[in-house]
Amino acid sequence: MDLKNLSVFDMAGRNMQYLTAKQEVIASNIANASTPGYLAKDVRAPEYTSEFVADMPMKLTNSKHLSGARQRQALEIYTPRPTAALTIDGNGVILEDQMNQASKASSEYRKMIRIYNKYKTMLTTAATKITT
Repeated sequence: MDLKNLSVFDMAGRNMQYLTAKQEVIASNIANASTPGYLAKDVRAPEYTSEFVADMPMKLTNSKHLSGARQRQALEIYTPRPTAALTIDGNGVILEDQMNQASKASSEYRKMIRIYNKYKTMLTTAATKITT
C-alpha cells in the first residue's frame, strides 16, 4: 500500500515539502542579512482545494473539513513588500523576524511528522491481527 495515495499522508507530505522550502528561504535571508539591497523572500503557503482524491466523494459532516484535499499549485517564492524601514544600505532583512519564522516552521514540521507517524501507526494497528 502506497501511503501517498491517502489524503492525510499526501497533505502531510506536501506540507513538509513547503516547510522545507520555507526553511531554505529563511536560511538564505539570514545569510544575506548584511547584503546591501537584499530584500527578504518568503514562500507562499500551499492552497488546498476540495478536489476529490478518489472517484467516490466523501460526505462532509462539517463545512470546515477538507474533502480529499489536493495541492493545486507548485511552491512559489516571492519577495513580500517590506513592512519595516530598510537599513541605510537598502537591506530589508530583520533577523528577529527570520528567527521567529524559522522557529514556527520547525515546530510545524515536527507537528506534521507526528501526524504522519500517528496515522501510520493507526493504519498498522488496524491492518494487523491483534491476538490476546
